[in-house]
Amino acid sequence: MSGQPHIRRLPMQAAYGWLMRGGDLLGRGGVALVRIAAVLLLISMVQLLPLIGVLVLILITPALTAGLLNVFRALEQQQGASVDQLLVGLGRAETRLRLLGLGGLLLLGTLAALAVLFGWLAPQMDLAALAEWSSDPAAVNQDPEAFLALFDGVNVVGGLVLGMLLMLLVLGALFFAVPLVFFWNWPLLVALLWALRALWVNWRAMLAYVLLFGLFSGLVTLALGTAGGLLVQVLTLMLSMFVQLLLAAAQWRAFGEVFPPPDQPAVHDDHDRGAGLSA
Repeated sequence: MSGQPHIRRLPMQAAYGWLMRGGDLLGRGGVALVRIAAVLLLISMVQLLPLIGVLVLILITPALTAGLLNVFRALEQQQGASVDQLLVGLGRAETRLRLLGLGGLLLLGTLAALAVLFGWLAPQMDLAALAEWSSDPAAVNQDPEAFLALFDGVNVVGGLVLGMLLMLLVLGALFFAVPLVFFWNWPLLVALLWALRALWVNWRAMLAYVLLFGLFSGLVTLALGTAGGLLVQVLTLMLSMFVQLLLAAAQWRAFGEVFPPPDQPAVHDDHDRGAGLSA
């Protein structure tokens, strides 16, 4: 693509527009999105593989995200959605290794967040005892008071906050790095640097996006709490697929607004000054 890439600085309320326009893209998908969600669910079953399943799923998550973004790009361009568009993230040779590299970053970020959490808890509690309880969920249900006793006098909040902030930084970088690698064919490091810059420039909009989506998920979870056991499981599965699709649709809208195509004239104003980077 010709021209100088440009990062737009958007107001906080832009996050609402990402979700609303993402929802509009969802509405255009129809039955095709149901098929895509079914394939996505089938692929996610790889996490059931012993030992390596969860690791594999984390590694391929950016490639699957790229495929979902490709689906919503097609819908925005009035094209039909198809399973092939979802799988192109895994199938395109020129970007596959870089997307897997982003998956490696996601894996490292997840492990680092867990290390921060356990590092916070280690001086305050017996982690060996916690590991024993974690390996036997049935024991937790049988004697919940003994399990909760492990946390007496333990400040968990600080570790959770630090771990979540680290994960949000990683996920925020991937939010823009995945489409930069996949659609613009950028090198991995360059895409990450620009993604972090976009995150910093638009931190208000990104914070509003996280809060809005968290509020939405919380309200739906509360609504599901009144349903029965099997119904809750079915609704939770359906909600999980819906959430993934809505996240990807909103992500595509956000990418298009924060990163206009380099050959598109940039709109300069007081907010945009200093938001660009040299490639």
